[in-house]
Amino acid sequence: MKAAIRIFNLIILALSGAAAFFLFYPPILSFNSNITLDVNTFSQFVPETTYSTTIDIPQLLGTNEIHVGIKFALDYKGVNEVKDGNKDKINQYIIQQNVDDMINLLHEPIDLITDFTIRSVIKSTIKNEITTQVEAAKNGSGSGSTAEDIMEEVGMDDVYFTNFSNALYDSANENNATIDSVSDVLYEQIDEALAKAQESGLVDKPEFSQEKREEIKTNLLSIFNELKLVKADGTLVRISELPYMYMSTYLKTELTGKVTDPSTLDQGPTESNPAYADRLLNTYILLMMPDAFYQAVGYTSLGLFIGLFVFVGIWGILFLITLIKTFTKKPWTIFGPWFWIIGFLQVVLGLGLTVVGKFILPKYLNVTALNLPIKQIILAPRTYALIPSMIYLGLIILAIIYAIMRSILKKQVREEGK
Repeated sequence: MKAAIRIFNLIILALSGAAAFFLFYPPILSFNSNITLDVNTFSQFVPETTYSTTIDIPQLLGTNEIHVGIKFALDYKGVNEVKDGNKDKINQYIIQQNVDDMINLLHEPIDLITDFTIRSVIKSTIKNEITTQVEAAKNGSGSGSTAEDIMEEVGMDDVYFTNFSNALYDSANENNATIDSVSDVLYEQIDEALAKAQESGLVDKPEFSQEKREEIKTNLLSIFNELKLVKADGTLVRISELPYMYMSTYLKTELTGKVTDPSTLDQGPTESNPAYADRLLNTYILLMMPDAFYQAVGYTSLGLFIGLFVFVGIWGILFLITLIKTFTKKPWTIFGPWFWIIGFLQVVLGLGLTVVGKFILPKYLNVTALNLPIKQIILAPRTYALIPSMIYLGLIILAIIYAIMRSILKKQVREEGK
């Protein structure tokens, strides 16, 4: 029986050594979590016009949700610096990189939605304008046909207008484009379309008077003003930057009165619209993080910092006692009440923290209070105590078997001593 006890002692030595090793090997605290963004709420950053109200954004993107990963890992130094709940340090070690990653990820859906919306608006504008001009240019032989019939007859289909809209989009997206330069492109497109319509024999291609050109320009200007594309100096906002202009306007309004230095909310002279919107969104997210979050991170880090030494100590004591007892006449080791009490704390910080963060906390975390397009947050914290807590739970089963064997061996030793 002594041989069996010593074999079990070797197992206990291996497990306690492994537990102590895994207390130091992984990061002290790490997250590999997920934020679910609600696609529908992106609409507040998308231009709204009479042409875009029917656009289904989830259908456009092919999903109702966008998932953003949240990852960070704190080593001994990081935990030591955030354990007092210092906001700047917590932002540095935990928040900032994830905010940057989330903002970069948002660029793609926002760009895609806006690009589609603007091209739809431009396409509708061109089609309506050309339909109007074709209707006005019909001759007597075309009186029985609608403008749409004539356009369809000469091949002015969806692809035709898509190509026109792409050309107008590109001209409006150039640096320092003006309503005049874009209007010139539109004139050429209408002129080409009327020349094509003339092939039907039902339309007489007119010559554009200056008055007619001004009328077309006014119609186009009305649409661009509705999109807020026209700057005060007459140049146009680059269409690719339009959603960031909308976003920065929204965020600046939300942040006004909430920052120490109001001048930080102004756009820099060389700062692009995307960079400006990203900076304001970064400021907004950091500002809206509740104090309770920083307190929770601070208390958790402090507990982990202190616990590291306590847990290493208790596993180390078990290792030393077991090692010494293995070579004595009474080889059974001693776990002691403190091992089980402190071991239970490991389970709380290991398995418990992961389970609470992943399955329980999201149910009670009010993410809508951030007023961001966030639908759900899944937290998956992991601490250095995760693997040691599993070893501890396994050791409970081992300890039951060990206690039975130890009881038998003690009885044998007493009988031998009689």
